[in-house]
Amino acid sequence: MEDYDCKSDEPLIKVVDPNPEQEPEEYQIIGNTFIKPLTKQNYTVIGPPNLKWSITLPASNNKEIKDVLKYSVLEDGSIDVTWTAMISGSYILHYGMLEKTIVVESLF
Repeated sequence: MEDYDCKSDEPLIKVVDPNPEQEPEEYQIIGNTFIKPLTKQNYTVIGPPNLKWSITLPASNNKEIKDVLKYSVLEDGSIDVTWTAMISGSYILHYGMLEKTIVVESLF
């Protein structure tokens, strides 16, 4: 939900996708960029097979991954990730050299 200026229908803050647009034929991580806490998200990849998934948190987060995330790599090569904290934040999902920034919005 966005905040609006009473004199206009324009949102006060424009949401900017932190991931640059990529051509469909390029290697990329597929899945939601903007998520809510406590929802399981599945991410797949268009790219080379059998690379390793990893997750990092921005330094400003001041949390350990185990404190805010639960994840598992599935047999089909995709990964399920759940932001378990009741706070907003972000994390970076890596697959080999590919990366995708995930923004966790407020629960409300």
